[in-house]
Amino acid sequence: MSKFGAMIMGPAGAGKARSTFCAALITHLQLNRRSAFYVNLDPAAESFEHTPDLDIKELISLHDAMEEVGLGPNGGLIYCFEFLMQNLDWLTEALDSLTEEYLIIIDMPGQIELYTHIPILPTLMKYLCQPGSLDIHMAAVYLLEATFVVDRAKFFAGTLSAMSAMLMLEVPHINVLSKMDLVKGQVKKKDLKRFLTPDVGLIDDDPVERSRRLREGGGGDDDDDGDDDDESKRPDEKAQIMKGASFRRLNRAVAGLIESFSMVNYLKLDVTNEDSVAAILSHIDDCIQYHEAQDPKEPNDDEDEDQDQDQDGHE
Repeated sequence: MSKFGAMIMGPAGAGKARSTFCAALITHLQLNRRSAFYVNLDPAAESFEHTPDLDIKELISLHDAMEEVGLGPNGGLIYCFEFLMQNLDWLTEALDSLTEEYLIIIDMPGQIELYTHIPILPTLMKYLCQPGSLDIHMAAVYLLEATFVVDRAKFFAGTLSAMSAMLMLEVPHINVLSKMDLVKGQVKKKDLKRFLTPDVGLIDDDPVERSRRLREGGGGDDDDDGDDDDESKRPDEKAQIMKGASFRRLNRAVAGLIESFSMVNYLKLDVTNEDSVAAILSHIDDCIQYHEAQDPKEPNDDEDEDQDQDQDGHE
């Protein structure tokens, strides 16, 4: 029996955005009479709007890993996932009995090491999707906060991590700009559309960089061959690095790499808007082919369900 799931991811620091989206998605599913099974795989997460049906802290917590093994936060997180991979029966026992009516929502931590440096998440994803075992039709949902668009270097760094996750996991993938409500009034709609399909032009047209260069008398045009370094300051100071020509060349190279792969496109999400959450869910359903597996309903099936519920309520 096939199962359906979505792995919710995002860069470090986006934990609140992920948990908020998971909560909004579960609420939307419940309002539309769909079942959700919420799995928390972030061993450091402590507060939830919806209590997880399965929580990795029942198996191991980040605090325990750091205290008992003497590791830091990042090392402790990797240790937790290595421990999980050695105890996959814990995951299988909880998910095996779920029917195709459920959407399994897996909330992940955001440390980039899990998506780039080590093969833990790709191995976990293959295990979840493996036919004959759990056989879950999985989609990956990568959340990037819309506030990143204000700092284009930060935006492209986040987009690079999203592309890395796409390449590593090898499953249907959706990229989402979350917290759209926070950038209303800061970014024009016309400008925001350009971020949905990132390209090098966003670096070349960065208004913040142009304003800085005008203030410093460098002209409005980028001059990557120019020397913006201030000899009176240490070359390793953050301000020097962030405004230097080499930093601009690096950002342009990253943007060029993302554009050349032409893989990353974003959907917009505002969790305060029910239609916005519904639109993301619709894309997830398309990726995992959820509706194709559901039995067709007769036109009056929903009416019968309503009547049954009303009768139960009067008894």
